[in-house]
Amino acid sequence: MERWTFDGGVYEVNSMYLLPEDAWSYELTGPGGAVGEFVGLAVVIPDATPYDGPFTPMASTHVRVVTDGGQLPWPVLLRFVGLVETSGDIVSDVDGRSVTGELSSSPDLWRFADRQFEVDSYHSAERGCWCYELSEAGDVHARHDHLEVLIPDLPSTSGPPVPWAERAVFTAYGSWTLPWPVLHHFLEVIRHLLETCPSVVVTGLSTAQASELRETLRTAGATVDTRRRPEVR
Repeated sequence: MERWTFDGGVYEVNSMYLLPEDAWSYELTGPGGAVGEFVGLAVVIPDATPYDGPFTPMASTHVRVVTDGGQLPWPVLLRFVGLVETSGDIVSDVDGRSVTGELSSSPDLWRFADRQFEVDSYHSAERGCWCYELSEAGDVHARHDHLEVLIPDLPSTSGPPVPWAERAVFTAYGSWTLPWPVLHHFLEVIRHLLETCPSVVVTGLSTAQASELRETLRTAGATVDTRRRPEVR
């Protein structure tokens, strides 16, 4: 078990073999999670050889993500996803099956195998944040079981709204099981957008230097954030 801290919260990561399911599981538990439960998500990797030798992960298209409600800070979620990715238990599908769909309009329709997913993306001026929502299409109950990423606007006195990635929050509504490739694609698309947005983060400046740099970047259409950034430890 690993224990991470972020911005005053404590998060636990467990990995174990689930005998009833013949699968290996990675679980991320957020603050308030009771023993034997998790507030966050779990990645379940089926065993290709459950009755013969050590654990052998099936291809990533068989891997599923189980959510059970709760919120996770974006940096914590990305660290957890990175841990799973680098574990060696995510194996590429030899058939090359992948998720089709991007964030080009709202709503977007994504496809994976025989399932379809709806992705909404928009900026809410009233809430002061960027909103990204993932749900299953064609299911009247899907809107109750969906994922949401809210990214607040970086404080700025002028110019267009800029996402503040370090303060983004991932929320799972209801109990939902979805394919790992779909969640991974959803997060990667959002991460790419954040990496290409016109924002600049600088630390270690004096008040005068920060003010001068902020004004310079503002005239160029960018935004600078000189505040302390919380880290996952």
